[in-house]
Amino acid sequence: MILQYISVSNLNLADDSYRITFAPDLEHLKRSIKSVGIIQPINVRHTPEGTYQIVTGYKRTLVMQELGRQSIPALVHEPNDLSPTQAFLWGLHDNAITRPLNVVEKSIALTKLKQFYSMSEDDLVKQFLPLMDEEPSFKVLHQLLALDSLTEPMKNHVVDSDIALSSASRIAEFTPSTQQELLSVLTHIRPSTNKLNELLALLREISARDGLTIEAILSRYQLLSVVANPASSQSDKVTALRQALKGIRLPQLTERQEHLARLIQNLELPNQAKVTTDPYFENKKMRLEYQFSQPEELDELVKKVQEAFNQQKWQQIFEWYRA
Repeated sequence: MILQYISVSNLNLADDSYRITFAPDLEHLKRSIKSVGIIQPINVRHTPEGTYQIVTGYKRTLVMQELGRQSIPALVHEPNDLSPTQAFLWGLHDNAITRPLNVVEKSIALTKLKQFYSMSEDDLVKQFLPLMDEEPSFKVLHQLLALDSLTEPMKNHVVDSDIALSSASRIAEFTPSTQQELLSVLTHIRPSTNKLNELLALLREISARDGLTIEAILSRYQLLSVVANPASSQSDKVTALRQALKGIRLPQLTERQEHLARLIQNLELPNQAKVTTDPYFENKKMRLEYQFSQPEELDELVKKVQEAFNQQKWQQIFEWYRA
């Protein structure tokens, strides 16, 4: 092993043999290198063909290239001194002990360890999941390995949106074309993990029941339009999509919602009055909202509410809603 300055152009950035980095944020590193230069040399492996493979320091090399620097300090290892397996483990540990790995990087590392370096699943669970701050379980291992089936755009979305492993592994079960369609919806919303898992489960259930592809469901029921309204909040979009999917999955739910809307309309309250209820009928409480600026407007509401009571309209709603 010797320390020398290597031309950045001689480093093969396309060779990802030992790389696990995915979607790196380089801004902090770029500011540091601009200010004080490279503090720690990169490690490279000198191949029998005469090329240099990056073992550690991929992000540093990217920054140097972006800044137009011509050379970079590197510790050069000859092939006999550093085997491919050792080189990969160096790169993995260099990343895992200095920063949190995102779920896609964990998936990349585990997939390479299993496919190219013949690591058993027992070794992956016992040795490498704890290194990645993951629970040493086969369930977690298989969820992470499943992420290899995500498309590149979906992997980027998973990382950018910090989607949980349980949700990302469910998305990975869909075909590439379905992931593309899902992405057109997911880019508009930021549901919680539980809500996202529920949405994915509803789509699968509708698909199995009706014999439709996910693409057909999204298109037929115009679900993209449900979440694409820029005037709606993230919370409102998720609620609207969940309600739409539940309505498709459970047609009787839609019927109940429509019936309740007719009962509320029959109260004949002022236009500014709004009666809101849980769209899934899980919470039995109702809320009456009313905006007014004049005493006469408040008086009108009181009279209308009382008239509805006298005509048993409120009682009809309460009995039906709580049935």
